[in-house]
Amino acid sequence: MSWKTVRIYPIDSMLFRDGRPFGMELGAQAAVSMPIPTPSTTAGFLRTLIGNLKGVDWEAVRNGYSEECVKGPLLQLNEQYVFPAPADAVVFRQKRGQQPCSQSHEASSEGEAQATPAEEPIEVVPLRPYILKGGQGCCMPHYDCGLQPLMLTSPNRDKPVSGYDFWDWDALRGWLLDKPPGKLHKISSPPAERRVHVAINEATLTSEESLLYTVEYRSYELHDMKQQRAYCWSILAQVSTDLSRVQGAGGLGGERRLAYVEQLDNSAWLTCPDELKNALKGTKRVRMYLATPALFTCGWEPGWLKKEQRNGNCALIGSPPCAPEVELKLVAAAVPRRLAVSGWSLKKVGPKPVKWCAPAGSVYFFEVVEGDPGVLAEKCWLESVSDGKEQNGRAENGDRAREAGFGLALWGVWNCDEGG
Repeated sequence: MSWKTVRIYPIDSMLFRDGRPFGMELGAQAAVSMPIPTPSTTAGFLRTLIGNLKGVDWEAVRNGYSEECVKGPLLQLNEQYVFPAPADAVVFRQKRGQQPCSQSHEASSEGEAQATPAEEPIEVVPLRPYILKGGQGCCMPHYDCGLQPLMLTSPNRDKPVSGYDFWDWDALRGWLLDKPPGKLHKISSPPAERRVHVAINEATLTSEESLLYTVEYRSYELHDMKQQRAYCWSILAQVSTDLSRVQGAGGLGGERRLAYVEQLDNSAWLTCPDELKNALKGTKRVRMYLATPALFTCGWEPGWLKKEQRNGNCALIGSPPCAPEVELKLVAAAVPRRLAVSGWSLKKVGPKPVKWCAPAGSVYFFEVVEGDPGVLAEKCWLESVSDGKEQNGRAENGDRAREAGFGLALWGVWNCDEGG
C-alpha cells in the first residue's frame, strides 16, 4: 500500500447537502449545499471508485470490505491551494483617512472570479488570547483550567467584511507564521445554483399540487465573460491503495453527480515549508489550524486533552495522536459554529446518526509543556488530530474518522505579546 495523490474535477454542479432537515414539512423544503464535501463524502467516493477499478463484488463484500485510508479534501482554485478562512482572523474595511498599516491589503475580485469596482483597502485583525485581570471573569467552558477568551489585538467597532471565505496558501502561510498576509484576495465559496422542482405523483406521474421544493447545487466551473477568464475549482486528496493508478469517473455527493479523478505526482501534495519548520523548532507557543472538519468526542474539544494539575493549577494537557512525544497545554480556541455530518449506511440500510464536527478553519492555541514542537512539522503536517479508539472507547472501527481524513491539521506559531 502506498499513498497516491489524486485530483477530483466535478463535471456536473455538485450537491453536498448540509445537516438541515429536508422533507415535506414546512420550512424544510430546501436542500442547502455546503461549498466543500465532507471528508467522509470524499473518502466514500474514492473508495467506491477504487473498488470498481478492482472489480469488487459489492454485494459479496458488503460487510467485510477493507477500506482505504484517505486524506482530504483540500480545495484548489485554478490549481492553487485555497483554505477556509482561519477563525482567528477578522477582516474589516479600513476607514477613510486612516493611515495604511502593515495589515492593509487591496481588495481583489470575488473568488478571484468576478471583477468589482475599486474598494477601500481592508485590515486583517488577529484574535489572540486575552489574560483576564483582577476582578474580570467569564463563563467559558474550562475556565477553571486557565482557558482564556479571545479578543481583537486592535480596537475596531466596524462590522466585519464578508466574502473572504477562503484564503490562498500564500496568505495562510504568512498567517501561520504570525505575520499579516501580504495580499488577501476576496475568495468566496463556489457559486450556488438554486433550482426549483415539483414533486411527482407516483400513481399518475403528474406533478403534485403545491409541492414545490428547492435544491441548491455548487458550480465548480465559472466563466467570467467580462474579464474573459475561466475559474475552475477542484478537490485534492490522498488515498492509500495498492493500485498502480487511480483514475476514472464516478458519482460524487448527493444524486451521484458526475466527477472525474486523475492521479498526480505526490509532489503536488502540500508540504510544510522550511520557514514554518524553522519557526516551530524551539518555540513555546503553537497554533493548530484545522484544514478539514474534525470529529472529537467532546464536541469542540479534542479528546486527547485531559484535565491535569500542574504547579497547583488545573490545565488541559495532552499530545496529538501523531506526535505523542510533544505535550501541549490548551490556552484558547477559535471555533466557528459546529458542522453536522451524517450519511446513509449500506450495512444497516438506513441513515447514519448525526455527528457534530469542529469545522475547518478552527484554530487552537497551545503552549508547549514538553518536547520539541518541530516534530509537529515533521509528523503532524496534514495528519489527522481527530479522536480515535483511545478516546471514543470503540476498539473496532474506532479510527474511522482519522482514516477518512477528518481533522487534518496545519501548524503555526503565535505571539502572546499581541494579546487582545
